[in-house]
Amino acid sequence: MVTTPSGQPHHGPAVYLAGTPAGLTAHFVQRTRRQDDGTLRTVRTRNNRLRDNHVDLLPSTAPDPAALDHVLFARRPGDHSFVLGASKRTWPAVRARFGNEAWPLAVELVRAGTIVLRCEVTDDLSLGSPTGWALTAAGRAQAQAHREVRDEQTAQHVRALQQARDAIADLRRLPNSAVEEDLRQLDEALARELERPTPARRRIALLTALANDLHQGTRHTSTRAFSLAHTRNSKTWDDAAQVLREAGVPTALAEAVGLRGRSRIGIGGLVTAMPAGRSCHLDGLGIVLIPATTDDLHLRLRSDTLVVVENLQAADAVYEMFDTNPQPLGIVYHAGMPSHDIRRHIAELAEQAKTVVIAPDADLGGVRIATAIWNSLTPQARRRTTICDVGLTLTHTPQKPWEPDSPVWKDLQTLLAGPAAELAAGCLHRGYPVEQEGCITEAVLTLLGTDD
Repeated sequence: MVTTPSGQPHHGPAVYLAGTPAGLTAHFVQRTRRQDDGTLRTVRTRNNRLRDNHVDLLPSTAPDPAALDHVLFARRPGDHSFVLGASKRTWPAVRARFGNEAWPLAVELVRAGTIVLRCEVTDDLSLGSPTGWALTAAGRAQAQAHREVRDEQTAQHVRALQQARDAIADLRRLPNSAVEEDLRQLDEALARELERPTPARRRIALLTALANDLHQGTRHTSTRAFSLAHTRNSKTWDDAAQVLREAGVPTALAEAVGLRGRSRIGIGGLVTAMPAGRSCHLDGLGIVLIPATTDDLHLRLRSDTLVVVENLQAADAVYEMFDTNPQPLGIVYHAGMPSHDIRRHIAELAEQAKTVVIAPDADLGGVRIATAIWNSLTPQARRRTTICDVGLTLTHTPQKPWEPDSPVWKDLQTLLAGPAAELAAGCLHRGYPVEQEGCITEAVLTLLGTDD
């Protein structure tokens, strides 16, 4: 039952109002005030009229206790928490959450017996605009049960994360191509999940599975084999590499458990590869992939400008754009979160450049990648380096916005104090990720001030 500042409401008899949804009845709200003798008295005006011109919508028939789960089954995970997370919600808050689906959802929740929906009454006795909802007694019981389940799940997540951190700390031998810094970054990713007020269940499951596989020395044949082993479904974690990238996990660790192939660095333009002292000019060959762990590999830049690109197709586009340009570039492609070896090669090339552009995707993973690369550079190289925000280009393609309750928002906010702050701020302002493939050339041309 809905409460009001002047006292507890009392529902009068059902009243017919045009526009009342099927399966619901409208009851005028009669405000009451407790008298000195403990009885309740209806509050009226001097003209003996009721003081409220609102109605509460109630179900016409006894609701089904399982109806709430049915109503919310296909919705976002956070919607369940929104509905049950507060005893009252104003209509602006409901509308902000559900948009055009707010009214039909509210009607279904009334039919389910979870909420009472308060609406205005128009002068011609029609149902007016909603003003908010409140949980019923049944809704409050559902909320309590929801909190208990959520608290138990949170405790399970905390235990799993701590066990994963312990497993990493007890790792007796580093995986191939990994270094202590990679493990430190994984531990930081696990620690961030412990600090998160609302658990990101999918990310926690992937991070803990990765940590446990590393501890046990398990290597899978593919991403789908990894998913099958942990979820009994080969397609559940098809996006594992992307989720781990956003979490800031180095590719070397994903490679160690079979989620990626061997770590390779892509080189293009005016860069000379020098394995074991031998010089290999890569001019005219496009983007050449070289194992990042090649023994005694050094790279020499023969240009004033180095562009560091996250994705292979984007690197190809930059190469083709500048291949015949009077100001040719050196180009590095690093495939997601770069491993320690790849960052070492990037730092070596950056030390030789007069201008360095770090150009990842404009999303949470891109901000983490830019931060990791920046931190691998010397102070001198950082002064010559710019982090590119491809989302500033006019030709970028807006993608699906992040959900309001996505952990991406808070993670980006925590990165506003880092070296990629402007990129993080741009992501927060747009509210959606931007992949670089469609706009990388425009972004690089704009930063370098070069005509096509």
